Amino acid sequence: MIDVNQYLGIFLEESREHLQALNRCVLDLEHEPSDLHILDEIFRSAHTIKGMSATMGYAEIAELTHEMENVLDLLRKGTLTAHTDIIDTLFQCVDRLEQLVEEVANGQTGGVDVSALSAKLASLARREIAPPTEMKKPVSVADSAPSTASRMSLNDTETEMVRTAISQGLQVFELTIGLRQGTLLKSVRAYMAMKALDEMGDVLKTDPVVEDLEKDNFGQEFSVLLVTDNTSEKIQETILSIAEIEKVTVIPFSPSISTITESIKDKASIIAESSATMGPADKGREQKTDPGAAKNKGHALLRVDAEKLDSLLNLVGELVINKTRLQQIGLSHQLQELSEAIEQMDRVTTDLQSVVMKLRMVPVSQVFNRFPRMVRDLSHSLGKEINLIIQGEETELDRTVIDEIGDPLVHLLRNSIDHGIEKMEDRTAAGKNPVGEVRLIARHEGNNVLLMVTDDGKGMKTDVIKQKALEKGLVTKAELDIMDDNDIMKLIFLPGFSTADTVTDVSGRGVGMDAVRTKIEALGGVLELDSTSGQGTRVRIRLPLTLAIIQALLVQVHEETYAIPLGSIDSTINITPEDIRTIQQKEVILLRGQIIPLVRLARSLGVQTAAGFGEGQELYVVIVQAGDHKIGLLVDALVGQQEIVIKSLGKILRGIRQIAGATILGDGQVVLILDVNALG
Repeated sequence: MIDVNQYLGIFLEESREHLQALNRCVLDLEHEPSDLHILDEIFRSAHTIKGMSATMGYAEIAELTHEMENVLDLLRKGTLTAHTDIIDTLFQCVDRLEQLVEEVANGQTGGVDVSALSAKLASLARREIAPPTEMKKPVSVADSAPSTASRMSLNDTETEMVRTAISQGLQVFELTIGLRQGTLLKSVRAYMAMKALDEMGDVLKTDPVVEDLEKDNFGQEFSVLLVTDNTSEKIQETILSIAEIEKVTVIPFSPSISTITESIKDKASIIAESSATMGPADKGREQKTDPGAAKNKGHALLRVDAEKLDSLLNLVGELVINKTRLQQIGLSHQLQELSEAIEQMDRVTTDLQSVVMKLRMVPVSQVFNRFPRMVRDLSHSLGKEINLIIQGEETELDRTVIDEIGDPLVHLLRNSIDHGIEKMEDRTAAGKNPVGEVRLIARHEGNNVLLMVTDDGKGMKTDVIKQKALEKGLVTKAELDIMDDNDIMKLIFLPGFSTADTVTDVSGRGVGMDAVRTKIEALGGVLELDSTSGQGTRVRIRLPLTLAIIQALLVQVHEETYAIPLGSIDSTINITPEDIRTIQQKEVILLRGQIIPLVRLARSLGVQTAAGFGEGQELYVVIVQAGDHKIGLLVDALVGQQEIVIKSLGKILRGIRQIAGATILGDGQVVLILDVNALG
């Protein structure tokens, strides 16, 4: 048989999914303690984790989930009620299971003790009269009378082995094991079942043969002939603990039915005889393919390693680069046939790129789903009532962005709950609903995704922010005097800023909002903050849909070419040297009544250019959105718009200010991509 360690990745992924479901369902159970559907879903997730962990040999996980099942079964029967102590205990179990799973992922063992928690669960179950029982999946166990419906045919050697086993007082069972519809890795489940049966006795035969089971070459069911000294009940319990096994039929095997060695001559008569004695369910099993499985096969989901998707995207990126190169060759040589071929290649590569990008898109629910539990725990610890409303969790983002936005959102939510939402008595005195409201919203806006965290708390007062900034030495009195309210609000993003009077586990260290701004800007995003005293605060985050292949404007600064992401560009304009003004020793231009700071890219990037500009000379300015304000980038020429593939600068050059990455043009030229937020 195959080494079980090769299924570690599947175990980890499925366990994390079930743990996420447990977190969500226990939270729902707290609000609807008598809802049997929620209890059933919790039980199924715990049962699946128990089965997988037992098969993989992770005893601590199996032990804890088994004790959870006992309590959950009493809850389903109504013998126990889901009071606060039980809900808290179930949440502790989920947390401990998450630690155990991550311990497995890190190749560690023994670092997490579950004995105290298991004892607490056992104590909860023992308080009731009804004994804890385990929910069973649909199962049929025949009585001790021999069955005449055996589907297996044995040769002489196999028949003799069965007779010998029976003469020695052993049991011979024929098992028909059915998998859940839509099971993705049937061979894995079959292997887990076979491994469990090998530990309980001797497997004489399988139908189909083991090779077909390992190759997924079977329908939703397979049969096993087992010699064992275990009872049928023990066998069924063991097999049903394995994830995605829907049912098990255990039938005592009668050798008298199968003493005939199969041959082509009498094969038809054997099939006819079997069909006459089979029930409807058995006849369905006799088919080599399951019609239901065939029907659903076109809609099956496929788990793909993220590294393989990254590799595929890199190859598509190389294809895009070479497509650009071919376009340049076609334009240079004016070859009609080549131009037609390039047009067709352009359509194919564009479609391929679109498909690959969609493969990388995942819903933000993967991040959002972890927050209801966090908000629940945090509000309890602070003695507040919080209603978290999540909207737009189906909105999709590139996987690389999804991986990075979790921590910033955690900081924003914690700030809203700790700093924003008032105590219940304070809200009541202010004429507000005593239950605070925090919203987490996601939606698409053009080529960007907008994430918002809003609350109906006390908002922020500019006077308090100014005072704290002065106390911590982050700004001077002179600097504050020339700031408007919008600039003062931005002070909360400075390193070390905090309005908290004391440092707690939640806040007060002055690293949260600074970390949020740094992370969002590193992702090419924009962070905006609005707050009204007494009414609440809103933080808006705009993020690019993807960080892999983007549209960019190529600009020239002296002999160097740079790329500016098109999503950051507001407009391009032509000016003359006479249009440049100086305010407080900084160059600006006036655009549609708005003062725009001017940044000379040559000076900012340290590129040598010819000295000065001639009077009346036409200059090119690219107006970009840098954070929550606009700046104008003065360049020598506009090369044109082009699709580019973003390449990392590597460890040595990583973190260089003003440079977000690099790309390779069709002629092989390496072009740096500008970070407009750093330029502003």
